[in-house]
Amino acid sequence: MHHTLTDNYPIYLMLLTFIISITALYLSFNNKKALQASLLESAIDCIMMFNSSGRIIAFNPAAEAILGYERKEALGLTLIDFLFEKDGQETTFLNLLFTAKDESIIGKRTELKAFRSDGSVFPAEITITSTPYKGRHVYTAYLRDLTEKKKSEEMIQQLAYFDLLTGLPNRNQFNQLFHDVLNKAKQHNQSLALLFLDVNRFKLINDTLGHHLGDLVLQKFSALLSESLFAQSIVSRLSGDEFVILYPFGNRESAAVQAEKIIRQLEAPFQIDGRNVFVSTSIGISLYPIDGEDPEVLLKNADQAMYLAKDLGGNHYHFYEQEMSVIYSRRSACEQSLRSAIEHNELYLMYQPKFHIPTGKIIGVEALLRWDSHALGSVSPKEFIPIAEESGQIIAIGKWVLQTACLQMNKWQAAGMEPVPIAVNISSVQFHQEDLVTMILEILHQNKLEAQYLELEMTESISMNYDLSCMEKLYALKREGVKISIDHFGTGYSSLSYLHNSPVDTLKIDKSIVHEISTYNSESSIIEAIMAMSHSLKMSVIAVGVETHEQLNLLERFGCENIQGYLFSVPLTAELFEKSYVFHDTNASPNAL
Repeated sequence: MHHTLTDNYPIYLMLLTFIISITALYLSFNNKKALQASLLESAIDCIMMFNSSGRIIAFNPAAEAILGYERKEALGLTLIDFLFEKDGQETTFLNLLFTAKDESIIGKRTELKAFRSDGSVFPAEITITSTPYKGRHVYTAYLRDLTEKKKSEEMIQQLAYFDLLTGLPNRNQFNQLFHDVLNKAKQHNQSLALLFLDVNRFKLINDTLGHHLGDLVLQKFSALLSESLFAQSIVSRLSGDEFVILYPFGNRESAAVQAEKIIRQLEAPFQIDGRNVFVSTSIGISLYPIDGEDPEVLLKNADQAMYLAKDLGGNHYHFYEQEMSVIYSRRSACEQSLRSAIEHNELYLMYQPKFHIPTGKIIGVEALLRWDSHALGSVSPKEFIPIAEESGQIIAIGKWVLQTACLQMNKWQAAGMEPVPIAVNISSVQFHQEDLVTMILEILHQNKLEAQYLELEMTESISMNYDLSCMEKLYALKREGVKISIDHFGTGYSSLSYLHNSPVDTLKIDKSIVHEISTYNSESSIIEAIMAMSHSLKMSVIAVGVETHEQLNLLERFGCENIQGYLFSVPLTAELFEKSYVFHDTNASPNAL
């Protein structure tokens, strides 16, 4: 490894001092001033020699360059005349040098503030040596500019205690500040509030807009938090898309006001690179001393409350409650167990047929994901699918569902079942995969299933929020023959213009509308409107969750001919589905018909 002289500065300094000292002695006998001048000229640090009265008698080129004085200006001046700020510290330093106490100064490194001829100040390190000369002492001052060193130290400090992207205190700094604020609150019997914030679906923002724009979103979000702070509050970025606000003197009422203020400001989109980006947050709140008396507990409880807020949807806040510990533990256990669910063969599919009422034929099958955990038992899809989406595990699980469903339909077709599409639910997280189209087409190819026999179901709310790249993926799949349907239709706000420009084939009327249907109620009006709209757009319609003959008769009256629900068949295992519909006449009407 190559080393410079400055890497071994103490050795270099001692050697240079020794050489100059020997040179001084040599000069005292031989009067060879040229040799001394040569050594001073070649040094890379400021070197100034001065006599016992403090007057400069030598001033090297490095000193000229760093300090901005010409040699002729410096000679005859003293260190205190031009080198140091007059704040008392340096005067004391020089007084010690020229007194009996100079042993405490000679050979020791001292950091001081120096200033150049233009008045600019810079950090410096000075070391002074003493050489006997004709019964007196000649002193040599070695001055090093510490500007770059201090910048490096500041950078290290910044890296250690501040987040480089947002400039906010990081987790390390926040932990220190939290302990300090909490100790003061304990000493003065004061309350405080802790707000734990998470940017909802930030991974989706990153995947959709790219990491660069994702970073800009975080910067905008952190700026909004900083501007929203009450006096003496502290905001910090803990990691990724997680932020915290520590609010001294905060109570339940003031913490709610703070949270509502943030949520209200997020109603307006962020303007980023010429586009509107809507961002929402989930906020969990814990209070000292009610919810805990140390930072770790308060953070954990606020985090738990945040997950409850997230379950409420975008832009909500929730206070911690003791019952949350049970809910949070359950959620954590689900997330942990879900990671190995595929490997341990805990996931499986149930299959529910769809029927055409006039003919009684099966027109499709929906594959429904189920989880029977070794550790937790049977876990509802309503519970584990949101966790899978939030944790990103839905990507692997969704791929497994597609592979399993396509393989199963291929087997049934090979066994003689009349070919019909198999429907698979797909989440917004999956739709934002870069390789989604390629992955689906590869699965179809591997399982020898034609694209027309795969149907992808997405919710109405998700379909309304797709950006251009997602819509391009839908059209790419549509061109290959894959069918697209909107699930839970009628619960959102799909417009006619949106549906007209979408690649959707089928609208699935949500079961909540079907359950409330009667001859003259609003749900009946909704179904009539859906049927009229679907006919104009040449889309098919299927009613989901049909459980009674009354519902069936009314749906037929409104012109809805495609049905799915418990009235005809509950979701079945692959084996039961085969016995009922694959190895029997699938054209036969089900009993309910």
